[in-house]
Amino acid sequence: MNDDLISVIVPAYNAASFIERCLNSILNQTYKNLEIICIDDGSSDNTVEVVRKIGDPRIRLVDRGQNYGISLTRNHGIEIAKGKYIGFIDSDDFIDPDFYEKLHKAAVENEAEIVTAATSAEWPEKTKIWAGKPGVCTAFADKLKAVKNGSCWNKLYNADFLRRHKLFFPAGLIAEDNFFIIQCLTFCRRLGVIDNTRYHYIMNPGSLTHHPEKEQKRKDDSLTISRMILDFIGQNAPENRKAAVLFIIKNVTAGRYFADDDYYREFRSFAGFSFALLKARLKALRRRKTGKYK
Repeated sequence: MNDDLISVIVPAYNAASFIERCLNSILNQTYKNLEIICIDDGSSDNTVEVVRKIGDPRIRLVDRGQNYGISLTRNHGIEIAKGKYIGFIDSDDFIDPDFYEKLHKAAVENEAEIVTAATSAEWPEKTKIWAGKPGVCTAFADKLKAVKNGSCWNKLYNADFLRRHKLFFPAGLIAEDNFFIIQCLTFCRRLGVIDNTRYHYIMNPGSLTHHPEKEQKRKDDSLTISRMILDFIGQNAPENRKAAVLFIIKNVTAGRYFADDDYYREFRSFAGFSFALLKARLKALRRRKTGKYK
């Protein structure tokens, strides 16, 4: 069972201060047959030098020389990965020592194209655990419920499955994971779920996803991704539209956006009316009125 090669794709951009912790958490895995594809995406700091100094032969450093963005970087990793399975880890995060051993075991035993693990979301002042109920999910709504969010990184994917269905990340968008995950869960027959190992997601306010200067782009991109998801569902699995809308409201948009009249109208124009949307709208207006949203 320990013979399958796992390719772990680690995009890195100006990650010199934390990339070593990330890579060491992968190198110290109880599962040893790993290919670590660390792709430097045009860093202006000494990220490349830090990675080279680690010196483990399992690290495959790819220096792209310019900034392509995280989506194209991950896509390049998928293209060059040699493993039977593929995982993604962001350079400011880290994983438990048995993370890939337990994911791989669940993938093999359950014949699952994708397996998802628990996530420890960590702020300086608090930690929150996201975990699905262990088992195997086959229904689309159950798979959406099990993954908890649209992130790509706390999972293990069968490489042939990704390539066969041509599953890649859309370029230039914030929170692009969500569209990728919706595609994955639409096409996978079996999603394995485990909760006995964790991905440590570090809530870094300086990252692209959380940077305050990117708020308008996050807002605009949430509409773009929402449209993409519903167009994809309409073409491939229209029976899953209701579940997809619920997923979007929970994961792709931010609650405060629905207090914006223009945003709400545009979202409703393509998503249609639903009680879930109305509930999100009323909650947003109520929170804005009480000063929760400035």
